[in-house]
Amino acid sequence: MDPRHSMLFLCEGDAETADSFSGSSRALVTTLREFGWRVRPTDVLAKGAADLLSKVLTVHPVRAHWSARYHYGPMGHALRSARARQAVTAHPVGAPVLQIGATFDIGASEKRLFFYCDANAAQGARGGEYSTVTSLTGRELKAMIERERRAYHRAAGIFTISECLRQSFINDFGVPPERVVTVHAGSNLRRLPPDAPRQSSPTSTPPTILFIGRQFERKGGRTLLAAFAVVRRALPDARLIVAGGQPNIGELPGVSVIGYIDPDRQGPGSVEALYGSADLFCMPSHYEPFGIVLVEAMLHGVPCIGANCWAMPEIIDDEETGWLVPPGSVEALASRLISALSNRPRLRAMGEEARKRARARFSWRKTVARMVEYMEHAETCRVPMATASSARRRGEARCITTIAKRRFRCSLPMRIARIERETDHEI
Repeated sequence: MDPRHSMLFLCEGDAETADSFSGSSRALVTTLREFGWRVRPTDVLAKGAADLLSKVLTVHPVRAHWSARYHYGPMGHALRSARARQAVTAHPVGAPVLQIGATFDIGASEKRLFFYCDANAAQGARGGEYSTVTSLTGRELKAMIERERRAYHRAAGIFTISECLRQSFINDFGVPPERVVTVHAGSNLRRLPPDAPRQSSPTSTPPTILFIGRQFERKGGRTLLAAFAVVRRALPDARLIVAGGQPNIGELPGVSVIGYIDPDRQGPGSVEALYGSADLFCMPSHYEPFGIVLVEAMLHGVPCIGANCWAMPEIIDDEETGWLVPPGSVEALASRLISALSNRPRLRAMGEEARKRARARFSWRKTVARMVEYMEHAETCRVPMATASSARRRGEARCITTIAKRRFRCSLPMRIARIERETDHEI
């Protein structure tokens, strides 16, 4: 096979399952293979002793800070990078590498490197308390941004999930605009709904709002609850279904919390029934790099309400397929919900427009087609080949030892040496 159509796919987690990148890795790998590419997925996550060491050396009394340091700090970055570089060394010359996110770095290489990203550190820094990277200290965040900057400038191309993110790469990282391409994303549903208008809900059923999201706070769940209390005063029979997680909200009038829906265990029909019960989908996120669940709701013919920020305006056509409201505004959201639920025929018409828009604009085949078109015409990266694999492993081990020494002030040199040997073996 032509090496140009043999791709190394680097990501965190098993790309063949829904556990990596919320299922988007699997969708990309599957679709690339449908396009005729030979894709070799590689999990770069550290395992065993190396992973345990990373957890120990990033420990912090504040759990959010510990989690951020573990995932975004230099230790985890070095371990993931070492595994990625091993995979790159064995990859054929001339064959491209597609990397998901920038929490690791393949280093200088003659291989053509492309990124697919749903966020970056600079954009995350603007997410405030709703972004995990803001749990880092200012110094840690600056170091993370610089690590990302070095990696991005080695890339032959960067594929972004939104135009909003594309502008961040250009403005925050100085990547030339011609090397950053918005390709969007498709849905991660196990089964697409039929390409036909949805059946109308009986007018005898109560007007229903659906919210789906595991990260309840970030996705505007509290704002929605406050707005729904106002809605209930105007429409006493209105109901709100909360799915995707188990937020601690107690028992509230008209609110049903159904938790996570597992289509693998419960069947794809369970997801279709959930969307079929809703007149309106609402997710007024405070920080939302894209919002694939909005696309999935639209594919089911359900109009959406989102916040007028981040990438949500790229998905929702205001007043046509749903509405956009100011982020965090309970009053504006409540007013829009009451108006929308009071005109269910209009909701059905908007839902049909939403379905058509989602079908036309957001699919993994369209995403991959844009990626392939760019890759086939991209220039080969003009960076030198990295050093040998063994030297890289020794370099990563030295890096890890340095971090350990800083943490423990060299008080346990023999223990550090043992950790170094274990880590070298693990890498």
